[in-house]
Amino acid sequence: MRIISTRQQFIADHSSTNYLFYAAKPLSKESRSVVSRLSSHVDVGSRTAEITYHGDYADLGDDRRKKFLEHFDVEVRESYDWWTLSVMLEPGKLPGKINLEEYEVEGEASLTFEKQGKRICLCFDGWNQDYGASYGEFGEGTMEELAALGLKLRDELYAGKTDALKVMQSYCAEGEIISGKSAAAKKLSAILEIV
Repeated sequence: MRIISTRQQFIADHSSTNYLFYAAKPLSKESRSVVSRLSSHVDVGSRTAEITYHGDYADLGDDRRKKFLEHFDVEVRESYDWWTLSVMLEPGKLPGKINLEEYEVEGEASLTFEKQGKRICLCFDGWNQDYGASYGEFGEGTMEELAALGLKLRDELYAGKTDALKVMQSYCAEGEIISGKSAAAKKLSAILEIV
């Protein structure tokens, strides 16, 4: 038997939880060493940490998630078709005119901002993805492209653009998908799905 071709893709397995942690810059040797000890399931790259937990109720847990986020800038998580995008923000780089609390919504889908050490964790949690639209926007690398979207969102916030926050807030508070003008807002509007 010969293998003629292979294809990599992301398939949401309803009995697993998938994580991708992503750093804007390569991790130091020390950080890679620390991260590799945080879970026996972790696959650590120069800028990434990937984890899949198989089975019901198997996941990383909030305390260890926070330890991973000490070394990374973005977390993408999928569990049972529910998605989370977490982006670490440096308060000193945010323009004073942005009041993050104005955008906070807690519910089935949530947008929250939590201080973690010297940074703030923007967490867009409990949202659903239109997989057809996502494939059209991202191709086969859904999690990696969502991580890149998280960095784009962070850059926009540092530049004072809040369109993507408005898209996430409307999704969480109103159950509506609004369109936005910024690149991150447009991508979010394209891939979000109301269930």
